[in-house]
Amino acid sequence: MKTSLINPLSIVALSLAVSACGGGSSGGGKSQPVAGENTVVVSTVAFDYSGSNIQLIEFENDDYTVMPGVVGEGADQSDTTAVRYGEHFYRLGRYNIDNLTKYNFDAPSTPIYNYSTLNDPEDASGNPYTVAFASEEKAYVIQYGENEVLIINPSAQTEDEFIIGGLDLSAYEDADGAAEASDGVIVDGKLFVVMQRLVNFSPAEEGVSSYIAVFDINTGAEIDTNPNDDSGNLKGIELTTRNPNKFVYREDVGLFLQSTGDAFYSYAGRDPGYTGGITKIDTNDYSVSMIVDDGDADSHPYGFMYNLAVVDAQNAYFVGYESYQNYNLYHFDPSTGGVEAVAAYSGLDISELAVGPQGNLWIGISDVSQPRIELFDGEDTLGTIGLLQNPGAILFAK
Repeated sequence: MKTSLINPLSIVALSLAVSACGGGSSGGGKSQPVAGENTVVVSTVAFDYSGSNIQLIEFENDDYTVMPGVVGEGADQSDTTAVRYGEHFYRLGRYNIDNLTKYNFDAPSTPIYNYSTLNDPEDASGNPYTVAFASEEKAYVIQYGENEVLIINPSAQTEDEFIIGGLDLSAYEDADGAAEASDGVIVDGKLFVVMQRLVNFSPAEEGVSSYIAVFDINTGAEIDTNPNDDSGNLKGIELTTRNPNKFVYREDVGLFLQSTGDAFYSYAGRDPGYTGGITKIDTNDYSVSMIVDDGDADSHPYGFMYNLAVVDAQNAYFVGYESYQNYNLYHFDPSTGGVEAVAAYSGLDISELAVGPQGNLWIGISDVSQPRIELFDGEDTLGTIGLLQNPGAILFAK
């Protein structure tokens, strides 16, 4: 395995093209070439969760520069992530933070705004998980703790103009009163919102399935994905997997969903529940196909499944949980479901996967002394990018 550690603020040569590829769940709207198109946005968090930041990796020709963190105020907050669209990137504060901070690539250390994602300052935390962008003037905030998807104007000049509407998920609430929406993606003018529907950390409650609600972004109406069934049934797509976490959409391959299953079994003294896997969602007829099953109580070769990255129609990756901070990387073929372990990436604290330039896999690895991103082409490690904190979301220009 060929590796070389690169310290932050260094400039190094690496044989990579600067055109960007997809592979994340945020966004879904198409944009033209923009400022920062050769910049990678990395959300980071301290090893002890004492704070977080955003680091930028800038490309020029075949070189790149790893820049220090851009966040000033709020760097002591740890439950954050990042999203990007067009000429801007954003820092999203999650549980008990509830805000969105906008930055421009031309002046990344100076926030344009910091707006609350709460309808009322007295509201309990909505715990916003991610943002799906339809345009510069319209985006959707997926909230884990509220039965509403916020519709926002990312270009709002004042905070009063920021929240412009909402989509109702209350039909999907479970016994604890929340649907637990965990991700969203826009495909062909439709917003897909996946909901875990957990009760006391349990995704195995009898009769309560995970669902995907689908909305027309032009009208705001929820689409009935199975109009021929009982009119009293939920309109969304019922899932056979539980505890869904991450969408990945590639226009040339399709929409995929990673589900973890009952990884929280120990909280309630249950036996492990292997009800996760990788599924493919048909965005036209809304059918669901199991691509990789995580197994059952007797045979679960990958452990609990985390994260997902799709390179192309024959190459994709997920992470299998062995034990705390001990994960293994697996390659699978989305067309056949065939799985093989990637021996070079086993026994590591793998925190993120993303598809970057030239279709290489960017692997975020958390480590107390060497937090980093490693670039993997399917056979070899091409290089290692050292970070100041552990990597979370890794985002490229669309």
